[in-house]
Amino acid sequence: MNTSPVFFAQPLIAHLGWTLLHFLWQGALIAALYAAVRGLAGRWMSARARYTLACLSLAIMALAPTLTYGFLASGNWRWAVPVASVSQSQVAPGGSMVPLAPWYSLGLDNLQRALPWLVMAWFVGVVVLLIRLVRGTLFAARLRSRETRSAPHPWNETLQRIAAHLGVVRGVRLLISSVVDVPVVIGWFRPLVLMPAATLTGMAPEHIEALLAHELAHIRRHDYLVNVLQRIVEAVLFYHPAVWWVSGQIRRERELCCDDLAVAASGDALVYAHALADLELSRPAHAHTAVAANGGSLLTRIRRLVGQSQPAPHTAIAPVAALAVALIVLSVAGAAIAKGAQTSAGSVGVVERNTVWVDTIRRGDMPLEVRALGALTTNSIADLRLPPSMLKEVMPGQAVSILLNRAEIATGQRAETVSGKVAGTSSAAAEGTVAVQITGALPLGVQQGADVVGTIEVGDLKNVLWVGRPAECQPNSAGYLFKLEQNGEQAVRTNVEFGPVSVDKVEIRSGLAPGDQVILSDMAPFRQYDRVTLK
Repeated sequence: MNTSPVFFAQPLIAHLGWTLLHFLWQGALIAALYAAVRGLAGRWMSARARYTLACLSLAIMALAPTLTYGFLASGNWRWAVPVASVSQSQVAPGGSMVPLAPWYSLGLDNLQRALPWLVMAWFVGVVVLLIRLVRGTLFAARLRSRETRSAPHPWNETLQRIAAHLGVVRGVRLLISSVVDVPVVIGWFRPLVLMPAATLTGMAPEHIEALLAHELAHIRRHDYLVNVLQRIVEAVLFYHPAVWWVSGQIRRERELCCDDLAVAASGDALVYAHALADLELSRPAHAHTAVAANGGSLLTRIRRLVGQSQPAPHTAIAPVAALAVALIVLSVAGAAIAKGAQTSAGSVGVVERNTVWVDTIRRGDMPLEVRALGALTTNSIADLRLPPSMLKEVMPGQAVSILLNRAEIATGQRAETVSGKVAGTSSAAAEGTVAVQITGALPLGVQQGADVVGTIEVGDLKNVLWVGRPAECQPNSAGYLFKLEQNGEQAVRTNVEFGPVSVDKVEIRSGLAPGDQVILSDMAPFRQYDRVTLK
């Protein structure tokens, strides 16, 4: 059985793990399509059109895992999640059942057991990158007040004039900063432009105006917000190189879009190119969530401005590399399945028939029960002890079956059973107490203080598949059972999905059918076998 912790056994973990694996080929495919369109039409597309195409590609990448998880969690597209929720047969187009290869089932089972650890590694990576993003955002926010002062009035007037020309309707402030090395935009809702003090004193006024136009173009286009959203997508899908490549293309095209707006505002591409050249040696060391005038490749941007633009070389290298990585990962998964093939092909375990417990899958109502230990406090009251997590399911009036003489059960002697009902509950720090009003007559010789076992009926499930509880079964988990074949001589390993668990029963959500006979005994020693023979 599945020996992972209960948290790992939850269906959402399996669905999330398969979603992350499916995104390997999805992300590579989206990046390849983007590269193909850009390669065919990019020469004739404007920077704005290429930017829109890149943003659309990244948005599809962000949406793909969400849709995939939704399909898997809803039970659709079961071919896309060959895990324990799928039995060892699949429906052919004509409706017949086609057996899956035993090695394939075992390989998928091995991969399924590795999924929780993959999800944990992914989760750690996401947390680390989100912490980095938050730190960068906080650092950028602190730049508003760290060693800043108001810009001279003439430059504020210049900023407002350029903003009006570009159609920036929000109020923008201009501050002089002793911390930043190049002009940067901070914030989206209340944007401001930070200008290095050395820039105002060391550059020509027309160059400063061109750089201000570039920063105002970022504000007009809401690039600060888009940049933050980009970094969130990068954090969540960090393991796929195609995401980083497409995101890098967005940043590259973003700067080109702002360059075009800055040239339109200044009216002189050569002046703006000289302004960028002055920034060639000024690189920001911090403020990753800010957007600065020296983003992207300055040499490429300057060449483009002076009419010497060249097509970006090796455009398809990154998506091809991403596709290669995806194929490598899928190949590793295939190798694990192949290893399972080598291990399981032709191997059959042998089980003594009289040492296993066999039960039959039933369809009907399954009572939900809670079992607790306790003692008689009076001739008509028994106190049962329950963990606080189970106590919330118990309510006054529920029926209780009380087993007396618990010590005699271990010796095989007959034990008496009386009826009762829950009279009340109370909770404490370590455990809860259920007071049971005994409605039947106590047997002779049973006195106050005797140990009892109480089974409380807390509800039931209507019209479900259920069976006796296997030896190692966690509620709402994925696992497997050995199902007897029709001749009863062999049992085949079958993947199943368990539902809620009662005291000695469990719901079967998928993988088995009414009338199937399964082995409920502990079959951990036969984990490596696809089938066993009963002798």
